[in-house]
Amino acid sequence: MATFVCVHGAFQGGWVFKNMAGALLPLGHAVHAPTFSGCGHHREVMTRELGLAVYAQELASYLELFDLREVILVAHSYSGIVCAAAMPQMLPRLAATIYVEGIIPKPGLSFAALGGEPFTALLESRRLDGWLVSPWQPAMFGVAGASDEDWFMSRLTPFPMAAFTDPVPGGELAFPAKKHYVRCLQNPNPMLAAMAERARGLGFAMHEIKSGHCPQITVPVELARLLAAIAENGAP
Repeated sequence: MATFVCVHGAFQGGWVFKNMAGALLPLGHAVHAPTFSGCGHHREVMTRELGLAVYAQELASYLELFDLREVILVAHSYSGIVCAAAMPQMLPRLAATIYVEGIIPKPGLSFAALGGEPFTALLESRRLDGWLVSPWQPAMFGVAGASDEDWFMSRLTPFPMAAFTDPVPGGELAFPAKKHYVRCLQNPNPMLAAMAERARGLGFAMHEIKSGHCPQITVPVELARLLAAIAENGAP
Protein backbone atom coordinates (compact mmCIF):
# COMPACT_ATOMS: atom_id res chain seq x y z
CA MET A 1 0.00 0.00 0.00
CA ALA A 2 1.27 3.47 -0.90
CA THR A 3 0.55 6.70 0.92
CA PHE A 4 -0.16 9.53 -1.52
CA VAL A 5 -0.13 13.17 -0.46
CA CYS A 6 -1.80 15.10 -3.28
CA VAL A 7 -1.14 18.84 -3.38
CA HIS A 8 -3.57 21.12 -5.18
CA GLY A 9 -2.83 23.92 -7.59
CA ALA A 10 -3.73 27.61 -7.45
CA PHE A 11 -7.36 28.61 -6.69
CA GLN A 12 -8.28 25.05 -5.71
CA GLY A 13 -8.19 22.93 -2.53
CA GLY A 14 -7.92 19.34 -1.40
CA TRP A 15 -11.47 18.84 -2.68
CA VAL A 16 -10.13 18.74 -6.23
CA PHE A 17 -8.81 15.19 -5.65
CA LYS A 18 -12.13 13.82 -4.34
CA ASN A 19 -12.95 11.53 -7.28
CA MET A 20 -9.36 10.50 -7.90
CA ALA A 21 -8.96 9.56 -4.23
CA GLY A 22 -12.18 7.58 -4.47
CA ALA A 23 -10.60 5.52 -7.26
CA LEU A 24 -7.28 5.04 -5.41
CA LEU A 25 -8.75 3.83 -2.12
CA PRO A 26 -10.23 0.55 -3.51
CA LEU A 27 -6.77 -0.20 -4.95
CA GLY A 28 -5.46 -0.33 -1.38
CA HIS A 29 -3.75 3.05 -1.19
CA ALA A 30 -4.07 5.84 1.38
CA VAL A 31 -4.68 9.38 0.13
CA HIS A 32 -4.13 12.70 1.88
CA ALA A 33 -5.16 15.97 0.22
CA PRO A 34 -4.24 18.99 2.37
CA THR A 35 -5.73 22.41 1.67
CA PHE A 36 -3.71 25.62 1.88
CA SER A 37 -4.88 28.63 3.88
CA GLY A 38 -7.25 30.83 1.87
CA CYS A 39 -8.33 27.91 -0.32
CA GLY A 40 -11.25 25.49 -0.30
CA HIS A 41 -12.77 25.10 3.16
CA HIS A 42 -10.06 27.46 4.48
CA ARG A 43 -11.26 30.27 2.21
CA GLU A 44 -12.17 32.44 5.20
CA VAL A 45 -8.50 32.45 6.26
CA MET A 46 -7.33 34.76 3.48
CA THR A 47 -4.79 37.35 4.59
CA ARG A 48 -2.08 39.42 2.94
CA GLU A 49 0.56 37.34 4.72
CA LEU A 50 -0.18 34.30 2.56
CA GLY A 51 2.38 33.36 -0.06
CA LEU A 52 4.92 30.76 -1.09
CA ALA A 53 6.77 30.54 2.24
CA VAL A 54 3.54 30.06 4.20
CA TYR A 55 2.29 27.35 1.85
CA ALA A 56 5.63 25.51 1.87
CA GLN A 57 5.61 25.48 5.68
CA GLU A 58 1.98 24.35 5.81
CA LEU A 59 2.78 21.41 3.57
CA ALA A 60 5.88 20.37 5.50
CA SER A 61 3.96 20.69 8.79
CA TYR A 62 1.14 18.52 7.44
CA LEU A 63 3.50 15.62 6.80
CA GLU A 64 5.10 16.08 10.20
CA LEU A 65 1.89 16.38 12.22
CA PHE A 66 0.34 13.31 10.57
CA ASP A 67 3.70 11.54 10.96
CA LEU A 68 3.59 10.47 7.31
CA ARG A 69 6.54 8.47 5.98
CA GLU A 70 7.41 6.77 2.70
CA VAL A 71 5.10 9.29 1.07
CA ILE A 72 4.50 9.60 -2.65
CA LEU A 73 4.09 13.35 -3.08
CA VAL A 74 1.82 14.32 -5.99
CA ALA A 75 2.27 17.93 -7.11
CA HIS A 76 -0.25 19.37 -9.55
CA SER A 77 0.35 22.59 -11.49
CA TYR A 78 1.32 25.56 -9.27
CA SER A 79 1.95 23.30 -6.28
CA GLY A 80 5.09 22.02 -7.95
CA ILE A 81 6.70 25.25 -6.75
CA VAL A 82 5.39 24.80 -3.20
CA CYS A 83 6.58 21.21 -3.11
CA ALA A 84 10.03 22.21 -4.37
CA ALA A 85 10.28 24.97 -1.75
CA ALA A 86 9.28 22.56 1.02
CA MET A 87 11.35 19.66 -0.29
CA PRO A 88 14.41 20.13 1.95
CA GLN A 89 12.17 19.67 5.02
CA MET A 90 10.15 16.81 3.54
CA LEU A 91 12.80 14.67 1.84
CA PRO A 92 13.34 12.26 4.75
CA ARG A 93 9.62 11.45 4.63
CA LEU A 94 9.35 10.89 0.86
CA ALA A 95 9.61 7.71 -1.16
CA ALA A 96 8.95 9.46 -4.48
CA THR A 97 7.38 12.48 -6.09
CA ILE A 98 5.05 12.66 -9.07
CA TYR A 99 4.59 16.02 -10.78
CA VAL A 100 1.29 16.10 -12.68
CA GLU A 101 2.07 19.00 -15.00
CA GLY A 102 3.66 20.55 -11.94
CA ILE A 103 5.75 23.69 -12.23
CA ILE A 104 9.44 22.99 -11.63
CA PRO A 105 10.90 26.26 -10.38
CA LYS A 106 14.30 27.79 -10.87
CA PRO A 107 16.03 28.82 -7.64
CA GLY A 108 15.77 32.53 -6.96
CA LEU A 109 12.94 33.07 -9.44
CA SER A 110 9.20 33.40 -8.85
CA PHE A 111 6.54 31.64 -10.89
CA ALA A 112 5.78 35.00 -12.55
CA ALA A 113 9.43 35.42 -13.54
CA LEU A 114 9.56 31.85 -14.78
CA GLY A 115 6.45 32.40 -16.93
CA GLY A 116 7.84 35.60 -18.41
CA GLU A 117 5.99 38.62 -19.77
CA PRO A 118 2.87 36.80 -21.08
CA PHE A 119 2.20 35.16 -17.72
CA THR A 120 2.92 38.37 -15.81
CA ALA A 121 0.43 40.19 -18.05
CA LEU A 122 -2.16 37.48 -17.37
CA LEU A 123 -1.70 37.90 -13.63
CA GLU A 124 -2.11 41.66 -13.89
CA SER A 125 -5.26 41.28 -15.97
CA ARG A 126 -6.82 39.18 -13.20
CA ARG A 127 -5.67 41.21 -10.20
CA LEU A 128 -8.30 41.77 -7.50
CA ASP A 129 -8.11 44.31 -4.66
CA GLY A 130 -4.44 44.82 -5.42
CA TRP A 131 -3.24 41.55 -3.85
CA LEU A 132 -5.40 38.71 -5.13
CA VAL A 133 -5.73 36.95 -8.49
CA SER A 134 -9.08 35.74 -9.82
CA PRO A 135 -9.27 32.15 -11.16
CA TRP A 136 -8.48 31.37 -14.79
CA GLN A 137 -11.16 30.56 -17.34
CA PRO A 138 -12.25 26.89 -17.67
CA ALA A 139 -10.16 26.31 -20.80
CA MET A 140 -6.91 27.06 -18.96
CA PHE A 141 -7.76 24.39 -16.41
CA GLY A 142 -8.64 21.97 -19.19
CA VAL A 143 -12.19 21.48 -17.89
CA ALA A 144 -14.19 23.40 -20.53
CA GLY A 145 -17.08 21.19 -21.60
CA ALA A 146 -16.33 18.53 -18.99
CA SER A 147 -19.24 17.04 -17.05
CA ASP A 148 -17.80 18.43 -13.81
CA GLU A 149 -16.96 21.90 -15.17
CA ASP A 150 -19.60 23.71 -13.10
CA TRP A 151 -18.76 21.70 -9.96
CA PHE A 152 -15.09 22.56 -10.37
CA MET A 153 -15.45 26.25 -11.25
CA SER A 154 -17.96 26.93 -8.45
CA ARG A 155 -15.42 25.84 -5.83
CA LEU A 156 -12.48 27.97 -6.96
CA THR A 157 -11.34 30.91 -4.84
CA PRO A 158 -9.08 33.91 -5.52
CA PHE A 159 -5.40 33.23 -4.83
CA PRO A 160 -2.74 35.50 -3.32
CA MET A 161 -0.68 37.38 -5.90
CA ALA A 162 2.35 36.85 -3.62
CA ALA A 163 2.14 33.11 -4.23
CA PHE A 164 2.99 33.83 -7.87
CA THR A 165 5.53 36.60 -7.27
CA ASP A 166 7.48 35.32 -4.24
CA PRO A 167 10.87 33.96 -5.36
CA VAL A 168 11.80 30.36 -4.69
CA PRO A 169 14.68 30.11 -2.19
CA GLY A 170 18.14 29.94 -3.75
CA GLY A 171 20.28 26.83 -3.81
CA GLU A 172 20.09 23.62 -5.79
CA LEU A 173 16.69 21.97 -6.15
CA ALA A 174 16.30 18.72 -4.24
CA PHE A 175 14.05 15.82 -5.24
CA PRO A 176 13.73 12.18 -4.16
CA ALA A 177 15.70 9.69 -6.22
CA LYS A 178 12.39 8.41 -7.61
CA LYS A 179 10.81 11.32 -9.45
CA HIS A 180 8.18 11.19 -12.17
CA TYR A 181 6.48 13.70 -14.46
CA VAL A 182 3.02 13.29 -16.02
CA ARG A 183 2.37 15.28 -19.19
CA CYS A 184 -1.28 15.95 -20.11
CA LEU A 185 -1.41 15.37 -23.85
CA GLN A 186 -4.48 17.52 -24.54
CA ASN A 187 -3.02 20.63 -22.92
CA PRO A 188 -1.63 22.98 -25.61
CA ASN A 189 -0.06 25.40 -23.10
CA PRO A 190 3.50 25.99 -24.39
CA MET A 191 4.88 26.77 -20.94
CA LEU A 192 3.76 23.39 -19.63
CA ALA A 193 5.03 21.62 -22.74
CA ALA A 194 8.40 23.23 -22.05
CA MET A 195 8.12 22.23 -18.38
CA ALA A 196 7.81 18.59 -19.39
CA GLU A 197 11.00 18.88 -21.41
CA ARG A 198 12.71 20.50 -18.44
CA ALA A 199 11.62 17.59 -16.27
CA ARG A 200 13.06 15.15 -18.79
CA GLY A 201 16.37 17.01 -18.67
CA LEU A 202 16.38 16.82 -14.88
CA GLY A 203 16.05 13.05 -15.00
CA PHE A 204 12.34 12.66 -14.23
CA ALA A 205 10.76 9.45 -15.51
CA MET A 206 8.19 10.59 -18.06
CA HIS A 207 4.55 9.50 -18.35
CA GLU A 208 1.57 10.69 -20.37
CA ILE A 209 -2.17 10.87 -19.88
CA LYS A 210 -4.85 11.76 -22.42
CA SER A 211 -6.43 14.77 -20.76
CA GLY A 212 -6.31 18.51 -20.30
CA HIS A 213 -4.50 20.22 -17.44
CA CYS A 214 -6.70 18.82 -14.63
CA PRO A 215 -6.93 15.04 -15.12
CA GLN A 216 -8.03 14.65 -11.50
CA ILE A 217 -11.28 16.30 -12.67
CA THR A 218 -11.74 15.05 -16.24
CA VAL A 219 -10.25 11.53 -16.04
CA PRO A 220 -9.89 10.79 -12.30
CA VAL A 221 -10.02 7.01 -12.63
CA GLU A 222 -7.37 6.96 -15.35
CA LEU A 223 -5.12 9.23 -13.29
CA ALA A 224 -5.62 7.06 -10.20
CA ARG A 225 -4.61 3.98 -12.19
CA LEU A 226 -1.52 5.76 -13.51
CA LEU A 227 -0.46 6.88 -10.03
CA ALA A 228 -1.02 3.38 -8.67
CA ALA A 229 1.01 1.87 -11.50
CA ILE A 230 3.87 4.29 -10.86
CA ALA A 231 3.75 3.44 -7.15
CA GLU A 232 3.79 -0.28 -7.83
CA ASN A 233 6.11 -0.54 -10.84
CA GLY A 234 7.53 2.87 -11.55
CA ALA A 235 5.75 2.78 -14.93
CA PRO A 236 2.23 2.69 -16.37
